[in-house]
Amino acid sequence: MIIIKEEQSAEAVKETASMRWKSITRNLGISFMGAIFTGFIFGLLLRLVMGIIAFFFPHMASGFHFSGTLMIVILGIAVTLANSIIYTIVFQTSRISLIRKGFYFGLLSLIIFGTPLFLSNPNNELFGPQAPLGISLFSALFFIWAFLLVWSIERITKWMEQSNGRLKLAYISFAILVIPAAVMLFNMFLEIFYEMIPAIIENFSR
Repeated sequence: MIIIKEEQSAEAVKETASMRWKSITRNLGISFMGAIFTGFIFGLLLRLVMGIIAFFFPHMASGFHFSGTLMIVILGIAVTLANSIIYTIVFQTSRISLIRKGFYFGLLSLIIFGTPLFLSNPNNELFGPQAPLGISLFSALFFIWAFLLVWSIERITKWMEQSNGRLKLAYISFAILVIPAAVMLFNMFLEIFYEMIPAIIENFSR
């Protein structure tokens, strides 16, 4: 009898672990799908912000180039894919409202990634007379991007729940995008520790 109970307990543990793994892969797959759309919009908005800054500060203008815009859009998608992992782990299963999710995720992203970016002053483009406008626009963009990602994931989740067959798309999305997203996230943290933080120290030690 004891052996039977132990076997049943082991099977229950395996089943629970399997269900958790399926839930994680499904949620990440859905987040990646939302990140593709959000990242595309984020890239375009990022280009718009750069254009606004260049309009008010012409000396910073580099002109419009399709290839440059394309690279910004690709970067926007890559960054959003990476950050969707953080969102999925921290916020996706939370029962708080979508507005609060978007605000908290935007704030967290701004603190983790925005603050080092601003203080490191890449290419000497954020310090100076353009700083108030540039930092304000980029900070606002973090929150717009966060709300858009939360909304996209929520819409896709509801669409997926209408049919079990659609859930296969989430697993396919996970299989294709999990490695690129994880690599991008890892590289983003490497950049913070090995490039941005040394640049911040140098900026404030002058």
